[in-house]
Amino acid sequence: MTEFELSAANTTIRRATIINEPAHVEERLQVLNPGLSSSLLRNPIMAGLSGRNEVTRASAPTAAGVQQWLNTVEVLRTLLASAQWHIHEQQNCPFITSPDRTVSIVVMTGNSETGKNGFEDPTNQAEKGAVAEGFVQKNHQLELFNRDSFNLVKDNHKGTQVWALLYHYDKALNEVRYELSLPTAFRNKKITEWGERIILGSIPNNPSNFAIPDDKPNTPVLVDVEPKIGAF
Repeated sequence: MTEFELSAANTTIRRATIINEPAHVEERLQVLNPGLSSSLLRNPIMAGLSGRNEVTRASAPTAAGVQQWLNTVEVLRTLLASAQWHIHEQQNCPFITSPDRTVSIVVMTGNSETGKNGFEDPTNQAEKGAVAEGFVQKNHQLELFNRDSFNLVKDNHKGTQVWALLYHYDKALNEVRYELSLPTAFRNKKITEWGERIILGSIPNNPSNFAIPDDKPNTPVLVDVEPKIGAF
């Protein structure tokens, strides 16, 4: 007798709401938080590329990717800390959270679908563990409670949505693509669904054209480092 295995043929993955028109992107970022803009989010991505380009032949094989991620995280958190966002960690995972605690951002590397309005949504490139699974589940619970969950959270202060600044370095095209997206499902160490994707474009890796704006505040940045116990 031939044995076969039934598969969930009717299982469908809900595609994310995609925002990629420049005017709509700016509008949506402002709704999330008035301190967010496409130009601000471009700066850490540029800094990440600069870090990637600083490695040499003598560097470790993974140095380019590591330096890109480290620089992206540091510049994102520095810029937003100057606007009173809160720097904190959970099990060494670095977050930056808005003053009203409605939005938090974490930096992740994504697969080749990152930054594209294609046939599939992206996923995280590196496998994630309990921290990511935890905040994705919370995002999903908020979304189930109300599809307009962000407005609910903002009005009633009942939770924090964690968004991912997701980027992918495309070696073939020599560019980095990136987006700010809301993960809502997680399975086998991967994000499998997104509630919303704000696609922010791509930056060619041309070091001679790099000119990261000087966004230093007029007053010294007071970094509000949160205790490591508890996520938000």
